[in-house]
Amino acid sequence: MKRIVKYALSAIAVILAGSPGAWALPDYYPSDYQKVVDASHAEQGVLVYSNVGEMNWRPLLEKFHEIYPWIKVQTLDLTGNEVFERYYAEQATGNSEVDIVLTSSAATWLEFVQKNNVKSFVSVEDSRLPEWSKPSPGVYTISVDPQVLVYNKLLLPEAQWPRSMADVVKLAKADAPSFDKKIATPRPMGTAGSQNLLTHYIASLGEEKAFDIFKTLGPLSEIYRSAGPIMEKVTSGEYLIGYQLSGIQVFPLMNDPTRASVLGWTFPSDGTLLLMRHMAMATTVKNPNSAKLLMDFILSHDGQSALAEGGLMPYRSDVTLPDGPLGYTYQKIAQQIGEDHIIRTTFDPKLMTPSTQTVSKVKAAFNITE
Repeated sequence: MKRIVKYALSAIAVILAGSPGAWALPDYYPSDYQKVVDASHAEQGVLVYSNVGEMNWRPLLEKFHEIYPWIKVQTLDLTGNEVFERYYAEQATGNSEVDIVLTSSAATWLEFVQKNNVKSFVSVEDSRLPEWSKPSPGVYTISVDPQVLVYNKLLLPEAQWPRSMADVVKLAKADAPSFDKKIATPRPMGTAGSQNLLTHYIASLGEEKAFDIFKTLGPLSEIYRSAGPIMEKVTSGEYLIGYQLSGIQVFPLMNDPTRASVLGWTFPSDGTLLLMRHMAMATTVKNPNSAKLLMDFILSHDGQSALAEGGLMPYRSDVTLPDGPLGYTYQKIAQQIGEDHIIRTTFDPKLMTPSTQTVSKVKAAFNITE
């Protein structure tokens, strides 16, 4: 009897090792999907080039490893432009090993697609995603990351707590000396991602309204490479307001009760930019089955929920999250400020890269000389 039990347990272990662990495949997955799971055992894991930090990746990868413990996922954290620069450099030498590229740099995405670097791939989750989240065949949106306003609610009277960029402009025009070098923003037009954001912002608001904001706030603003230092200095009281800050950096920090007692934040009600973060399987893929499993999971209901735990914002309509800084979804923002006030970045060639004249005008408004 002991021998029978031992053999039975061994058989169960073998079955479990070849099947997804803590996750039942959704019933709408094709009947032969298990073949993809089985084939992944013979592969070497997944290599991802992305501009997503370890803190943001962690909840999703922990869940993925529970389901597919034999798949090792290696993520290389790069800037948006570096994702593609590294890919092209390795491709030129024939040494590229990357399976998935993932970044928000839309202008360089268009070039990547046009050079036929995207491997043909249709996710099993495709039909459950909105059309705007699929900007090009094989390219999928993983998250919609909002740009938010942050302010020190201990130093600003409650009547001055901004709810829109128009509110910040009104404060600055009413009392410029009090806000001179007391507000901060990431460097406008400093990266391809920033250019993509601002080009869509200008197109949505109209040039006159957008440049009124730039010309009013530009001379008063301190400029930084990223949101991190701005968050710290708004918290310490050195700055009163930070604007156009990436929610991916803001939301995880707001889980700290001490910081939350000092900082207020909001989605600008007169236009909240959402930076589309995209992914695709590269034509250099060495582990196609493992890459497919990872991409399908990222796009799934459970994958999108796990991304939210890391500060990225899900957009699937069937994802609901508890209230709190990490509880926002695309649908919640739309309900709060109205769909008409959401500005999504796109693959529209006219909006991906600003003209030299527009870049010069924005830099002049912010007194950026180099």
